[in-house]
Amino acid sequence: MSSTHGAAAVAALPAPALAGRDHDPPLLQRVRALAEELVEPGPGWSQEERVALISELETLKNVCAGAQATATLDLHEQAARDREQTEGTFGHARREREGVTAEVALARKVSPARSRNLIDLAVTLPTRLPHTLEALRHGRASEWAASLVAKATAALTDEQALAVDAALAAALGRCSEAQLEKKANALAYEADKRAYLERARRAVRDRHVSMRPVADGMVRLSALLPVAEGIAAYTSLDAAAAGLRASGASEPKGALRADELVRRLTGIDPTTHGLPVEIGIVMTDRALFNDGAQSARVPGYGPVPAAVARMLAAFGTTRPDTARHLAGEGATDRATAWVRRLFTDPLDGSLAQIDTRRRLFSGALRRFVLARDQECVMPYCGATIRSVDHVDRARDGGATSGDNGQGMCEACNLDKEAEDLTTGVVRGADGRRAVRFRTRYGQTHTTGPPPVLDTLTDLTSGWHGERPPWWSSTAERAPRTPRG
Repeated sequence: MSSTHGAAAVAALPAPALAGRDHDPPLLQRVRALAEELVEPGPGWSQEERVALISELETLKNVCAGAQATATLDLHEQAARDREQTEGTFGHARREREGVTAEVALARKVSPARSRNLIDLAVTLPTRLPHTLEALRHGRASEWAASLVAKATAALTDEQALAVDAALAAALGRCSEAQLEKKANALAYEADKRAYLERARRAVRDRHVSMRPVADGMVRLSALLPVAEGIAAYTSLDAAAAGLRASGASEPKGALRADELVRRLTGIDPTTHGLPVEIGIVMTDRALFNDGAQSARVPGYGPVPAAVARMLAAFGTTRPDTARHLAGEGATDRATAWVRRLFTDPLDGSLAQIDTRRRLFSGALRRFVLARDQECVMPYCGATIRSVDHVDRARDGGATSGDNGQGMCEACNLDKEAEDLTTGVVRGADGRRAVRFRTRYGQTHTTGPPPVLDTLTDLTSGWHGERPPWWSSTAERAPRTPRG
């Protein structure tokens, strides 16, 4: 089983073949042979030949995308027929497109959300955008270009979408994807102005705030807002930053806008106070109290140096200036930190088992599974865990235990039931726990949780001489004395 840092380890295991490779359809054998041949095109090519190869491979890539769309549609329609025979088996109505979401996601090594978009595209192209499909099949247009046209015409009727598709036929493959998107949007607006307004109304309903981890202990907090509200919010933050600069603040305006945003949302000035928010840092006791070498992990973010985690645990901030200010005021005397112990296996570092007789995953057991899995265990998903489910179903006698628990996002938890996925706990060659997924049509994949603590090196380890405060940042520490 392969492993990666910061993401669920995913290893594709060869599915048990229904027949030998020599008995596979001839087209499948030729595709495999071509894939092997393209691994290394070979030496001795001229520059002109390399350029020609790049161009032909781009055409081939688009043709393959068209073939994938056709195969996806056939798979989807056959699964719908299969689904009709077992409708209601699990006591709930199955969603129309959920018959092959996991199948396509695993086959194409994409997230389930991306898989659903690809299935929708495969269903849309033949009936509403035949010219776009033809351009895709012949390699003139890319899969992304086809998705842009499908998105622009989503609110139109079938007749209107067909008209827009016909008007775009001459432009497919002859302009950039950005230009194609503009043409498609303009034609869609002319075809039905009411639909354009409906898209605007739907966009307002889709407003949201999201957070994405970025490097160096930072996150990107984003808001998708209606245009007037977004401009008004930014203008207000910018005016506040301009006022601070006029009062003598030396920070860049961008940093001042960010500080003002935090100040307004939390009611706390991040330049002088830490944030009393439970973040849930995972770190060893040595890293917390004894300047240990192992890094810490912030759930939903990833690894952080131990010095940064100590500062966060002590003061609720990763700003060295704020930490020094709070230390000078003795803020740690007033701070309260909760330490929850999670025991790891001494051999492989994975979290040890917790067992319970309850059917629902709650309390300490739920927190244990969340800390171990960190993200949805479905291969290639990685979404935030929303539910903790049984690997072996409870109705089939599966235990409500840490070993038989798995963290999944809401969509994948529903897909598991709707698509007859079979799951089971397996052990890798190194003894680590993993979950094996087997789909209705024979795909087999295994996935295991990322390390509880990543291997990011703590640059402050191995300190010699007088130590600065335990919460201080790496930047504040003098160079280490070389070991003799």
